[in-house]
Amino acid sequence: MISTDVPAIVCADQADNRVCLVDPFAADGESALLWSYPAADDPPMQYVPTDAKRVVMDDTVMILIAYHGRVRLIRFPDAKVIKDYPSYSSCHSAELLPDGLIVSVNSNHGMLRLHRSADDFVDHELPYAHGITWDKHRDCLWALGDRLYRYHYRSGNLSLDRAFDLPLSPTGHDLFPCRSEAKLLVSNNDALFAFDLESERFDLLSDLDSIKSASQHSDGTIWISDPERTEIGASFQSDSIRMVNPKGTPTSFRVDGARFYKARWWQDVDFSY
Repeated sequence: MISTDVPAIVCADQADNRVCLVDPFAADGESALLWSYPAADDPPMQYVPTDAKRVVMDDTVMILIAYHGRVRLIRFPDAKVIKDYPSYSSCHSAELLPDGLIVSVNSNHGMLRLHRSADDFVDHELPYAHGITWDKHRDCLWALGDRLYRYHYRSGNLSLDRAFDLPLSPTGHDLFPCRSEAKLLVSNNDALFAFDLESERFDLLSDLDSIKSASQHSDGTIWISDPERTEIGASFQSDSIRMVNPKGTPTSFRVDGARFYKARWWQDVDFSY
């Protein structure tokens, strides 16, 4: 059985529409794959994955997967499907709320969807909707689109609290919390920033453009899906993650054969769950 604490990278891999848990320290590509959904010997999903997050519900580790057209919550590691809801064809990310409901963000449709069940949902307009994360310490939902939005969530309903203008351009893409600091990693089409929740200020972390995903390693370093590895597939796909502002080695890891949209360190996200 794969441990919930194994050092690994979780990838929304569009090469064969699987979510993969990969050991970046493996000696070769064959031994790097630790786990996948669907399993390696099962047919791939018909839906294209865009994001995969380690979440916790009822003290159990789950993986919440966003697909173009679907959101799915599965239990780790046996991959039992817990929830499976249709969403828009431009679904880019999803989040688990404290009461077990799921929200998804849908870019081309400009919608934040609150899923109560497969056929019971509420849509909220959110231009350029791309990223979303729950903040359990402040009891609010952060959503990223043309701006960074903060929502109240009470009694199963969302209400907009405040919006923050993004630096450079209104093109928010990825949103993911830091491990211990009260900061959110925010990327847009132009760069990567840290949004300080106390000062409510954006600080530049990297001027690389088109960063699709970012996360923080246990040693405090920030890693991104490498936006410059475009020769492996479409411009929005990559096969490697790299450290932001490296001060030592290693500074990057490559997943042979991958075409992932987003890839993050497999980690307990205390910020949210």
